[in-house]
Amino acid sequence: NNKKKKHVYWIRSSNSARLQLEDRVVGIVQERVGPDGAGGDFYRIHLGNKNESSASAILSNLSFEGATKRNKPSLETGQVLYARISEWVEGLEPVLSCQLGPHDSSAIKAKDWMTNEGVYGVLQGGTVLQVSSGLARVLLTPQGVALWDSVCRHDLTSKFEIAIGVNGTLWLHASPSPQATLVLQNSILNSQLLTPEQTAAMVQQLVYTMSKQMKQQEDSVPGT
Repeated sequence: NNKKKKHVYWIRSSNSARLQLEDRVVGIVQERVGPDGAGGDFYRIHLGNKNESSASAILSNLSFEGATKRNKPSLETGQVLYARISEWVEGLEPVLSCQLGPHDSSAIKAKDWMTNEGVYGVLQGGTVLQVSSGLARVLLTPQGVALWDSVCRHDLTSKFEIAIGVNGTLWLHASPSPQATLVLQNSILNSQLLTPEQTAAMVQQLVYTMSKQMKQQEDSVPGT
């Protein structure tokens, strides 16, 4: 048998994939555009990805769970929010919604926007991290799950929240210290081309290094 063995190579690109209808994104409130004609207001949301056909989107403050003409959120410039692309007409900015959509699990119950407990909505506190759209999508795969499992094994980073926008914008909220956020950020940025075993070793090293630095800082403070 003289058949040559075929080699197949998979190339992972970090270039942004085009956003699609029902994609989940993390955006930043840019400005109030004007009334939406239904008793609410339109806001322009910055999606932070220059490689996309649209770097911004439109969101009505009536597109929140339980929002009415009299009871709706008043968005402020700079606020970070998690939303889904609910409409997109070619040539126009995509339209966002902070209400549950057709691709969300039926097991998820809608929570009024005032409770701040819904899937979508304004994200309080935390840190924004920009990555490639390619990495953002990887973080939603089993490879991403391996990263989160590794992070949760350590006391320093065991408590965190994350919202992953496939537009390449991530929102992180880790406790109990800013150092935990820093470890989480570096873990994400370093994980893209690693195996689960390499990821676990990388996270362990980051946690060890940061914990050592924190201990040195504590020892250098008089009276501690």
